[in-house]
Amino acid sequence: MSGFMQVLGGFLAVVVLVVWVITIYDIVRSRLGAGKTAAWLLIVIILPLVGSALYWILRKPQADEIQRQFDNERALRESAAHRPVDSGYIGP
Repeated sequence: MSGFMQVLGGFLAVVVLVVWVITIYDIVRSRLGAGKTAAWLLIVIILPLVGSALYWILRKPQADEIQRQFDNERALRESAAHRPVDSGYIGP
């Protein structure tokens, strides 16, 4: 049972590390301002899992992310409108 717990612990450690790195990358990439960026980096570095969770819960999407989401949804609706209802339909 000890070997299983070590593997599980290692897997969880890798997951936390990946989430932590992605969070730090997103903080640095986003333009929050020097003070907010430094504060979030400090929180996430000191409390990796809790800080990352707080960041993703409290994070506000940027304007370009909102526009990209809107464009993707519009393109999806337009492609669905041109698709036949029955997949067996053979069009002209």
